Amino acid sequence: MVEAVLYATENPLSAGDIASVLGEGKEEVARAIKGLTKDYRDRATSLTIVRVGIRYKMQLKNEFSEIVTPVSKREISNPELRILGFVAANAGCKRGDIVQRFGESSRKALDDLINRKFLSPEKYRNTEIYGVTKEFYRYFNIGKKELETKVSRLSGAQNDE
Repeated sequence: MVEAVLYATENPLSAGDIASVLGEGKEEVARAIKGLTKDYRDRATSLTIVRVGIRYKMQLKNEFSEIVTPVSKREISNPELRILGFVAANAGCKRGDIVQRFGESSRKALDDLINRKFLSPEKYRNTEIYGVTKEFYRYFNIGKKELETKVSRLSGAQNDE
């Protein structure tokens, strides 16, 4: 039952969330999650159960992502991904920076990313500045420090060129 809930959910759930859905005890659900996690790790399967903070989610193992790309539905468009990457690498960038870099069509993508809670706008003079949100970190399964480290490494590599 725990496996079915993890499979069906779009968002990560805590053991308590799953226990509420199933009408089971939290400890029993936590044991089931631990057993499922080990089972998926031990089997030759394309799926895994990942922990995101105190929540869990079933997902495809990273090494299978490229294989399924041609048949999977994109949740985030390429223009949106480029904007997310830019904002993640340039926290505090202004709306004008984004529009200048990605064109007028980026305004709709930017608004969609805000509505989906991937970006947070903050008023700054007569414009807005942007940063990524907790939802961004959850969705991409990356921590703030890990992102900062990767951005720093990429910046260093570009400076070396």
